[in-house]
Amino acid sequence: MAHVGVVFSFRVAPKDDAVVEGIMREIFDAMALEEFPSGDVLTYTLFRDPAEPGKWVMFEYFTQAGSERHSAGPLMLERGRRLVERMIGPYERILLDPVIALGCGEPIPRERP
Repeated sequence: MAHVGVVFSFRVAPKDDAVVEGIMREIFDAMALEEFPSGDVLTYTLFRDPAEPGKWVMFEYFTQAGSERHSAGPLMLERGRRLVERMIGPYERILLDPVIALGCGEPIPRERP
């Protein structure tokens, strides 16, 4: 089964960082209901750039089917709209073909697999 990596980044006004963190927690909760049970979401990680308030980056790793279905559920659509309303510029979503994937939510073994 093919996998898809995604880097998703966006900016909000720094004063909105706490609100955005709350929305992102709601998005993770929605994914727990609408997407995680399928097993098609392999890694979904949110990062905040400490050097640039208001800048957020996500690393997403899906099966092909998970990538195609991502954000299609009603909870995700509603929460995603609220997130987009806070953005102060266009977001960037880069689709990637994984070549080597270690970890993906699990500790990387000390020995080479």
